[in-house]
Amino acid sequence: MVLEDFTASIISLIVTLLVVLILTYLFRKKSLFSREKIIQQVIVFIVLVFGLVLTILALPISTEDKNIILTFVGIIIGAAITFASTTFIVNAMAGVMLRLINPFELGDFIKIDGTFGRVTEINFLHTQVQSVDRDLITVPNKTLVSFPLKTIRSSGTIITTNVSLGYNIPRKNIEKNLLLAAEKTGLENPFVHVMELGDFSIKYKVGGLLKDIESIITAKSDFKKNVIDSLHENGIEIVSPTFMNQRVFSQEYVCLPPEEKEEISEKQETPEVKTEEIIFDKAIEARNLDQIYKSVEQFPERRKTLEEKFKELPDENIREKIKVKLGLLAQLEEELKPAIADLKKGPDITTDMDEKDREIIINTIRDIEAKSTEVDSSLKMLEDQVERLLTGQK
Repeated sequence: MVLEDFTASIISLIVTLLVVLILTYLFRKKSLFSREKIIQQVIVFIVLVFGLVLTILALPISTEDKNIILTFVGIIIGAAITFASTTFIVNAMAGVMLRLINPFELGDFIKIDGTFGRVTEINFLHTQVQSVDRDLITVPNKTLVSFPLKTIRSSGTIITTNVSLGYNIPRKNIEKNLLLAAEKTGLENPFVHVMELGDFSIKYKVGGLLKDIESIITAKSDFKKNVIDSLHENGIEIVSPTFMNQRVFSQEYVCLPPEEKEEISEKQETPEVKTEEIIFDKAIEARNLDQIYKSVEQFPERRKTLEEKFKELPDENIREKIKVKLGLLAQLEEELKPAIADLKKGPDITTDMDEKDREIIINTIRDIEAKSTEVDSSLKMLEDQVERLLTGQK
């Protein structure tokens, strides 16, 4: 056999590799199926298998030898699929289960098997979580259905902290100052519980409802700071009665930090960017984008409901004015549709990309968000107006 005999096989192999390279380029640069990575992988796999079969069929060997090679390749592929299918199927079924029960959404805080963070991606086989270290953690869906899953509700969560104080300090005095610290942190319905009566100290638990879960990391830290400051400012030592120091102090010594003198010239300005906005940047972007999609999808239904309601109004002039306003809102909705469609086709904001490309996408999102907020506010005003008119009519 000479080299010319392998021409067809070589061409087939080169074409296959070129098709794979082109597909890879389209997936990355043109963002085809950017939100469904599994589809990209399946397409590349099918192209590779098809190209390999054509290459083998084009070899200048007997049909019997081709069948042997194809059988051998089929056994290897079958074994690989069988080996990986168990994990694949388990994670796929877990993904279906998660879609059905919907225990969390994009941007939600979750805790599972020692992993805590905000959800950035919900995929068919895995879920991506951004941790408090700003790292992206890929959690197989099997893990999410195999272990207890904690989801922090968007309506608020209870945050607490513990402190051990001596029996010599009046309980009511302690409770008053702990509640003061909770109120200073902005917690609603604060409470103080006695958790343990130890041999030398009492363990107190103070907590309350945090409504703004967006700042949960900062709030937990501020809560502990306020507990320290509240107790110290009122002369309560945060030290166990078994405390012993090798230095000798006078009987009047109390274990409190010296009073700090505030200097007007050195006032610290409140940082414009919250800690959470840095830690959970991708999760926040994913959550905001998802909320935009859901909000825009609800506009036609809300407008249709309004159209049905305002027909009941007896005043024709008012009906005409509302009709004109709804027409303008419908135009704004139409303007949003192509921008939303381009955004969905574009690259996923949560993936790593060039900063210029990210900035362009973020600016597009901000523009869409501004228009959708305008439509949402106008719809809400009209809904309230129609409701008031209908209520007054009755």
